[in-house]
Amino acid sequence: MSDEEWKNDPLVHSISDEMGKTMWFRLSPAKNNPQNAPFFLILHGHGTTSRPTFYSEKNWNIIAPMDNFGFESKGSWWLGEDGGESTRMLLKMVVEAAKEIIDADLDSKLCIYGSSMGGYGAILNAQYLGATAVYANVPQIHLLGSTYSELGMKPYFQAVLGQQPDDIHNNLCNYIRGCEGEHPLYFICENRFGQRNYLSEQAMTIVSTFNELNINYHLEIVPTTGHNKNLGLREVRALFEKHIEELNYLLEDVNL
Repeated sequence: MSDEEWKNDPLVHSISDEMGKTMWFRLSPAKNNPQNAPFFLILHGHGTTSRPTFYSEKNWNIIAPMDNFGFESKGSWWLGEDGGESTRMLLKMVVEAAKEIIDADLDSKLCIYGSSMGGYGAILNAQYLGATAVYANVPQIHLLGSTYSELGMKPYFQAVLGQQPDDIHNNLCNYIRGCEGEHPLYFICENRFGQRNYLSEQAMTIVSTFNELNINYHLEIVPTTGHNKNLGLREVRALFEKHIEELNYLLEDVNL
């Protein structure tokens, strides 16, 4: 498949803002009763992502958008560029468009999965999109000023945050402290041994913030080395079905 051929997929759509910035996404409707099915939003990580995932589910509507913005077109952390929030606003438009295409029930649940950059985006956009639950795998929490930034990611973070980075977007602990209203259920997954200081400066800082604010969460530290996708999407979906009471009816394996 060529670089652009995937856009001819009938399940692929696009949304543009008033400035002409366009986000492409693939919407795979649930095989069973899509109008009443929950939505599973999948946010990919940093790098060259050539096309949306083909992932589908029989009882979930799958939304797989593309963030090919930012420095070297490798991602804008599902936030924006030069200190703005254009990507974030496009993402909301994508979710709204997907619900309209499906003709979804107004009470349809939304759960978000994101890994690395996508994990940052999942946490950042959870309340904004009205998510019930978020699974953030090896997420960035602290951008500029972190060891991860100094090990090579600084140009990418600068392109997102601009010349005068605000503390809210540079460190999601500050963002969480400023959130009002009900939080989603946060699932955080991290490798025990990753890049230097990554566990202590990233996942564990937001866990400390959750504890500080008495916010509910699920934490898994995988006893491995690396910056890995630790669970498959179907395993994440099963966690949502198990731990979100309104989704218990979808459980296929009560032993999970």
